[in-house]
Amino acid sequence: MRRAFVFGAVVVVGAWLGAGEAPQPVEPVHREDSHRVVEAVARLKLPDRKERLQALETIQRFPDKAVPFLIKAARSDDAVFRARVANALGLVGKGDRDALFALGILLRDPDTFVRREAIAALVKAADASAVPQLETLLADRQETVRADAVVAVADLLPPEKAPERLRGLLSHGDARVRRTALAELLRRKDPEVVSLLPNLLKDQDAGVRGDAAAAVARLDGKKAAASLVELLADPDPYVRSTAVVALKDLRAAEATPRIIDLLNDKSDDVRAEAISALGSLRARAAIPALIAQLTATRKELRERAAMAMGLFREQARDAAPGLITLLSDADEGVRQKADLALRLILRANVGFQAGGSLEARQEAIAKWQEAWRKSKSK
Repeated sequence: MRRAFVFGAVVVVGAWLGAGEAPQPVEPVHREDSHRVVEAVARLKLPDRKERLQALETIQRFPDKAVPFLIKAARSDDAVFRARVANALGLVGKGDRDALFALGILLRDPDTFVRREAIAALVKAADASAVPQLETLLADRQETVRADAVVAVADLLPPEKAPERLRGLLSHGDARVRRTALAELLRRKDPEVVSLLPNLLKDQDAGVRGDAAAAVARLDGKKAAASLVELLADPDPYVRSTAVVALKDLRAAEATPRIIDLLNDKSDDVRAEAISALGSLRARAAIPALIAQLTATRKELRERAAMAMGLFREQARDAAPGLITLLSDADEGVRQKADLALRLILRANVGFQAGGSLEARQEAIAKWQEAWRKSKSK
């Protein structure tokens, strides 16, 4: 009975692959091993993760016996199951023509998750012949699939050829492809990427410009400051935010006036990064504008402003009244940062507990007010 089942499975596999290459003859299968493999493939459907991992372990132990059953299972109507089968084929299908052919079919699966798992499986199987098929996925309707395809192509190409292909993708029509190619070039420490960054800083896509800004700060150091300051006027908030962070990391004090202007930016995210940058740069000229941020509507802005004030220590004494007011803020994180800033500025600790009871907090606030009065008389 079991022999008949195995034979039937192989016949079905052959019929399914008939539209492509004919499968290689399947070696005789030991009945007990076949039973274990069929059972393991079935367990891939189970919701319990431990069961699925045990099933994959069994499948890996019998790769030559598992492939025919996995190919058949790849025709399931269950997309999640097809994705798990793709994963399993990647583990056991290295060098197996039929398994790689099946994964090529799964690259065209209507389900996004299945396509992504098939891409990952081909990388696991180290099938460089799949590169042309993966290249077609650079036009996939899903961004994540396009990004996965870029990484897979680079991983499967010979090391000496991958950077060249990635540099070519920097001019691809899709922004996600360009961003992923840039990230891969940076990960591989391609020496030529520095010369390509100026053009990417002018890319039509904000994501590419922002990523390039972060990269130019890391690779070109202080020489990049001028181009980063120009990006502070970029129409997209992501680019402005990234440029602010990059200038902060470069300790570019010359950018302080422009960053102060961003405290009035229409984007809260840009304002948040500007607050942090000015505190990190110890820009004393920004203190009055930063004190005004202690009353911002968004809690993250109040929290960051309090943290920035603490970095100035005694230089930010004028911020003490505003920080004491923040000790009554509705947000515990804001209260905590305000207390820390007061400790740094006034060099005192009254035992304020941000998460304490209202009565205890009020008592501690009174002590901070007294500490502030005493500091003014010194």
